[in-house]
Formats: sequence, structure tokens, C-alpha cells
Amino acid sequence: MKLLAVIVGADSAAACLDAAVLAARSLGESSIEALNVVVDPEQIAVASEEIDFQRLRVRDEGTAQERADAARAAFVAWTAAASDDTPEVAWRSIVGTEEATVKQEAANVDALIVIAREQTMDGGDALHAAIFSTDKPVLIVPAGWRAGARTGFEHMAVGLSDSDTARHAIEEAAPWLRVAKRVTAIRIGEETDPALGLETLLDEICVRHELHVVPRSSDNLGAQLVAEAKAIGAELLVTGAYRHNQIIEWFMGGTTRHILAAADIPLLMAH
Repeated sequence: MKLLAVIVGADSAAACLDAAVLAARSLGESSIEALNVVVDPEQIAVASEEIDFQRLRVRDEGTAQERADAARAAFVAWTAAASDDTPEVAWRSIVGTEEATVKQEAANVDALIVIAREQTMDGGDALHAAIFSTDKPVLIVPAGWRAGARTGFEHMAVGLSDSDTARHAIEEAAPWLRVAKRVTAIRIGEETDPALGLETLLDEICVRHELHVVPRSSDNLGAQLVAEAKAIGAELLVTGAYRHNQIIEWFMGGTTRHILAAADIPLLMAH
């Protein structure tokens, strides 16, 4: 099994690689490709406006080559400190646009895309591509997150909703849900809510779980879901991402953006 760890910057490289290792260990015999996309305006064929945007980054983020060198150095430092039982991690650097390259490389991945969220253009483009342009689940971790002594995601929360994306996320997360020591299904709503039917899906994929139902107490459903996951001590939250296509989500989407904005724990999402 092969996982893709998208390195969007030096500051978040360790978080991304730590998360990829935890995910790979849960799958057994797995390898990881660490992908760094070098978005060099002097070497990519895109609209002139995009090239201008990329050149504007130099003042605050350095040149494309400087960013690539820093990401590579962070990878080398992480590798030097990795334990002997760390799954194989191969480095790959590709010159191109973030979205097109992530989409291209995701086609060669068996299980999962891992991204640490950096508030940069590369980070945003990579996350957008992973969610909307691939058919893979995405493990998203905060930029400063570290695995520490963890050997896996032991307590996982699952957000229950009446959307197809929630069902898809649970199905994609099955390999990790099955090996978690504790799984808590969270529903923001009522005891009679039809979304609780997704509990049956957890049973079907052989996941023992407990149910946590709380009334809605905020207009910001995404933030409340993250808060509930943290309150029960979950180490990772499984949830659907963006129920609609890109254009509709741009104008109408809310819950997924709120989850991403509020999350300071890892998320496993699927569109």
C-alpha cells in the first residue's frame, strides 16, 4: 500500500510526515511518498496572472528554489531523527503547479493523501486539489502537530450526518477505524435523527463504537463538531467534506470550511 504525503512547506513537513507514518503503520506493509511541488513561475506554463501571483510570494516566502531547499532540508532532518521501524519514505520533487501535480501523483496512491495545513498559497492549492480532484481520502493535520509517542490514532471520532460524503468518509476510514482502540460516533442533533442510521455502516465494517448525541447549540455546526470531538478526547475526527461541487461550495459551503478553520486535531475527510 502506498500513501502520498504532500510537503507544502518546511514548517509543516514534520507534522505531515509524522501523520503519514501513523497512517501507514495501521495499514501494515505500506510505503510513503513525500511529494514536494516546486511552483517556479519561471518554469511553469500557466496564465500570466498566476505567474504574477507566484512572483509576489518571493518577498514573504522566498524564491521557489529557496522554498524547495527548505522543504528538502526539513525532510532530511526528520529522516535523521526517525526510528528504525519507520516505514519507507521516498522523497520526490516535481516542478509544476500544485493542483495539477497533486492530482497526477494521487493517481498512483493506494490509500491516502496526507497534508499539513500551512496558511500559504501552496498549502491551500494542495488541499483544494486533494479534496476536489482526487478520489482519495485526505488526512489533514495542523502545521505544528506532532505524533509524539503515538503509534496510531487510538481514539477516533466520527461525525454523523445525513450526507453521502459522511458515508463515503466512514467507508474510506475503515482501515483505521478497525484498529482504533476506541471509536465515538458524534451526532449534533436529536436522538431520532435519520443520520444515526450511519451507525449501521460502522457495524457493517466491523467497528465497535459508542454513540455521543448532543443538541445543536451553535450556528457554526463545524466548530461545534470539532469542539465535541476534542471534549471526548478524540485524536482524529472522520467527516465528510464539501457536499457539493466546487462552484456551489464557493458560494454556499459552510460546515466544511468551519471544520477546517476550527480544527486543531487531525481530520480524515472525503468528498
